[in-house]
Amino acid sequence: MSDAAKTFSPRAHVLVVEDSSVFREMQSLLLGQAGYAVSGHEHPQAALTAARQRKFDLVIIDYELPEMNGQQFMNELRKILPDIAIIFVSGSLTLELAIQLSRQGVAGIFNKPANPKTLLEKINETLSRTISRDAALPGKGSSAPLPAAHRGSSNLPFVPAPIGPIEPVAGEVAYPPRYFLGRCDAFCDFSHRLWKVRDFRAMLLLQGETGTPFELIARDLIAISIFRDGPVMVCDAEHFDTPHLIEILAPTLLSQDAGTLIVTGVELLTAAQQKVLQTLITSREVFLPFARRFRLVLAAAAHLSDLADTGKFDETLFYKISSLTVDVPALRELSGDILLHTRQLLDQHAKAKEGTRSPSLSTDAALWLEAQEWSGNYHELSCLLQHAVAKLSGPELDVAALEVAFETVAAEAQLARKPVPVARSRPQFAVEQTQPPFAMRAVSPQAAPVVAALTIAPPPSAIITATPAPAPSRPSSLSVPSIFHPSYSAYDFSKRLKESLAAAETVATR
Repeated sequence: MSDAAKTFSPRAHVLVVEDSSVFREMQSLLLGQAGYAVSGHEHPQAALTAARQRKFDLVIIDYELPEMNGQQFMNELRKILPDIAIIFVSGSLTLELAIQLSRQGVAGIFNKPANPKTLLEKINETLSRTISRDAALPGKGSSAPLPAAHRGSSNLPFVPAPIGPIEPVAGEVAYPPRYFLGRCDAFCDFSHRLWKVRDFRAMLLLQGETGTPFELIARDLIAISIFRDGPVMVCDAEHFDTPHLIEILAPTLLSQDAGTLIVTGVELLTAAQQKVLQTLITSREVFLPFARRFRLVLAAAAHLSDLADTGKFDETLFYKISSLTVDVPALRELSGDILLHTRQLLDQHAKAKEGTRSPSLSTDAALWLEAQEWSGNYHELSCLLQHAVAKLSGPELDVAALEVAFETVAAEAQLARKPVPVARSRPQFAVEQTQPPFAMRAVSPQAAPVVAALTIAPPPSAIITATPAPAPSRPSSLSVPSIFHPSYSAYDFSKRLKESLAAAETVATR
């Protein structure tokens, strides 16, 4: 250890409550070498006694303890030290229990054996945030500044990108698209704009017209970014609330890599939902355990500046989320790629219906498709092809079939008084699925299945399922939720998750 490290005065006092002497000594040694003052205890009552005698800044708790469990100990400790930061390191945490603890304001949750570097970085980050918060309050402040060796040292789980694609060539597509294809000049220009922001950790705002396939574009962005190995999570405006977001963000608690949260329909967020977004961005309150564990990609089928001018969108929030904005071109601007999208969508619909071959296009039908304005953009094209294929009797799709489908889609849109609604259902996280205990790797973007028959064909390894549902009450975007790999049937994750969330609601209302 260097002389500077030896002479450094501890800036924070950490309480360690761990019944295993091996883990307790390892954590004490790690924190001691990092410059912290450490008090380790095997029994919860002894730790509570120590907390009454001096102030601790942070506590590391094992869940399985003698006399009481870690959650009970946390509740007792908060009666003595209400503001203490809490981190759980345990080998017996289930995912639903981790979600419940996160809702109770736990700053970090780790499964044993925790990576020492990751654990120390989380402690540094948590205490840095506490120091900043206390310094902003009258009459409060930290006892000593944060050491330069620790200040801002944590970038995990935002790790440097592995060696990836070479720099794109001007005039060519910047990356190999997987979900939203294109090769025309307008798409090339757009792909270069997307390439430039691929690794930014700041939130990204995608803006375009109604019917733009924001989620598919976001997934292509993820595939070429440093976030490619993390979980992909999707939430639309209709279900944008705190409990549902906690469920969606749960995979980040298990992943060693930063994930990506895609929020669609931002222009539809109510005033209450905009406040939730504010809290999510700042990683305050119940979202604290997820801090810096995901990148946020927002999608709006409108210009939010116009909504902010009319008072329908919070102006301060707009300026926060619009610092990094990419405008997505409309489908009519990508007219050179209409047939490319058509071919891929037809193949997608054929794969969704087992035993069905993808129809061919007549020359007149191809010209007809290229001549349309597509005011409903990609969603309108997808719905039209779905209707046309459903009533097709021969191997070729002609103009007559397309015109009939066009009238059907237009009638449905007029009936709903909304531009081309897309049938979908609310994302479900464990429908007829089972979930192993807490020690499990989250779903990666490569493994995430594509849901809904209206999306572009996913990679060959993906699973395609059609999910018919009535049209939603307001416009929504295509959603590909992250789900968990099934494990053994004895563990009913869906049931236990519901029970856990209900218990958490009960605790919150006390």
